[in-house]
Amino acid sequence: MRRWWRIDPWGPRQALSGLMLVVGLVMAVTLVAAVLETLTTRRVGLESALGMVGALALMTVWLTLVARFYLVGIYVNDRGVQMRYTFSNRTLPWSQVAGFEVRAAEFLGEPTVRDACWVRTAGGAVETPVQRRSRATGWRKNVGPVLRTEEFDRVVARLDAELAAARQGQAGGGVVLR
Repeated sequence: MRRWWRIDPWGPRQALSGLMLVVGLVMAVTLVAAVLETLTTRRVGLESALGMVGALALMTVWLTLVARFYLVGIYVNDRGVQMRYTFSNRTLPWSQVAGFEVRAAEFLGEPTVRDACWVRTAGGAVETPVQRRSRATGWRKNVGPVLRTEEFDRVVARLDAELAAARQGQAGGGVVLR
């Protein structure tokens, strides 16, 4: 078994969330150092202690959300395909995957102006967070990477190749390069 490989390319969304993650980590380290210094050098009142606990809890939530936002995308390994969203993951073994298709992303059950990559299974289709950029006006759903047309087509082609390799018992892996 090998680790999960990201299929969709890194873009500005990941760069921004990575920067936010680094800034948050620096702030968290600074906050922890300040809390430790305060606790060791002086007596702390109840309000100060609650404020420190609240600040640490806020930083924990912030770092968790930014890290999850950073990892949103489609991943594969020799066992299957994994769709990582901000608040959940969904893993499908290759035996359940019938193929991949491109169709309109859905928002509240209605189609949007952007196309998304969908995973076809015996029980229906599952929308992935990866979408194709569109200049059309209308509803858009921003849940994951929004790729240029050529990048999006490479992702779908790579997913088809991974599925074919898995069916032959020789799943590959790697990141799609620009």
